[in-house]
Amino acid sequence: MDKLKVRLRRPGMTQETLEKRFSMLRTGLAVSIGIALSIIIILIVSDDPALSIKYLLIGPVMNLNNFYSLFTMWIPIVITGLAVCIMFSANQFNLFAEGAFFFGAVVASGVALSVNLPAGIHPVVCVLAAAAVCGLMGAIPALMRHKLGASEMVASLMLNYAVLQLGLFIISYFFRDANAGSVASRKYPESAKLLELIPRSNIHVGLIVAVVLVVLVYFFMYHTRWGYEIRLVGQNEKFAKYTGVSIGAVTVFSQVLGSALAGGAGAMETLGLYSRFSYTSLTGHGWDGVTLAILAGRNPKYIPLAALFLAYLRKGADLMSMKTGMQTDFVSIIQAVILVFLLAEQFLSRYRQKKTYALSKQLETAREEMGG
Repeated sequence: MDKLKVRLRRPGMTQETLEKRFSMLRTGLAVSIGIALSIIIILIVSDDPALSIKYLLIGPVMNLNNFYSLFTMWIPIVITGLAVCIMFSANQFNLFAEGAFFFGAVVASGVALSVNLPAGIHPVVCVLAAAAVCGLMGAIPALMRHKLGASEMVASLMLNYAVLQLGLFIISYFFRDANAGSVASRKYPESAKLLELIPRSNIHVGLIVAVVLVVLVYFFMYHTRWGYEIRLVGQNEKFAKYTGVSIGAVTVFSQVLGSALAGGAGAMETLGLYSRFSYTSLTGHGWDGVTLAILAGRNPKYIPLAALFLAYLRKGADLMSMKTGMQTDFVSIIQAVILVFLLAEQFLSRYRQKKTYALSKQLETAREEMGG
C-alpha cells in the first residue's frame, strides 16, 4: 500500500507533469527544427558555410562587445514578451504590442523635448507618460471585441498602422529636426536619456527594469486575484462568468496593462539607445513579443530564456551578415517555422495521446491494487 502511494505521488505520475513534459518536448523539437532548417539554408546559399555557421552559433559570445549587444537586444523584447503574455492569457489575440512599442517611443520623445525636468526624473516621466497613453490605446481593440463583437486581432492590426501614421505626423509637424535628411526629431536633452549601466556598452538601466518586470508580472499573474481572473477568463470564459468574474473588465484591463508595458518598452528603447527619434516604420519588437509569448507558453518566467534565444539568433545572424554577406532574412523564416510547429494542434498529438493513455492505465491499475 505504501509503495503504491509513493508511486502515485511521483511527479511523473501526474497529468499536470505529463502536460509540462509534453510542452517542453514540443517546444524543444520546434526550436531544433528551426535551427536545423537555418543550417540547411546556410549550407545551400552561403559561399562559405563553415564561416557563416560559426558566426551564427558562436559569434555573439566571441568578444565582449558582441555579448553587450546581445543583452541590448534582449531588453526590449523581454518586456514586449511579457506584454503579449498578459494579453494572450486572457484569450485575446491582440497584436497591438507592435504599435504600442512604436507609439511609446513617439510619446516619450514628445515629452522629452517638451518638458524640462531634472535628470533622473525626466526619463521616468517620459516612460510613464508613454505607458499611460499606450495603455489607453490598447483598450480600443478590447472594447470593440466586448461591446461590438469585432475581432480584436483585426482591430489591433488596423490600430498598429493608424498609430504609425499618427506618430510620424506628430514627429514631422511638432518635433522634427529641420536639418535632418529624413523624418527625425530634434536631439533629446541629456536629462531625458536613460542611465548607461556599463560605459560604452549601450546597456542601460532598462536591463534592471526588465528583470524586475519579469518578477512582478509572474507574481501578478500567479499570485494575485487579478492575475488569476485573467487566466481563468482565458481558459474558460463561460465558467469565469458563472463564478462572478466581470469578463469585460478583466479583458479590457489585461489589454491595457499589456499595451502599457509595450509602450514603456518603446520609450526605454529610444531614450536608452538613441539621441533622437528616427523610426520611419514599425520596429518589429511587438511581433517578437508574440513569438516569445507562444514560445514561453504564455508563462512570464520563461520569457527571459526565450528572449535570450531569439536575441542570440538575431545577433548571430547580424554578425554572419557582416562577415560573410549572408542575408539575415532567414531568421524570420526560423521564427515562422517555430510558430507553425508550436501552434499546430496535430504536432506530436499521437505521442501525447499514447502517453496520456498509458498514464490513465497506470493510475487505474494502481487504484485497483490499492482497493484490493
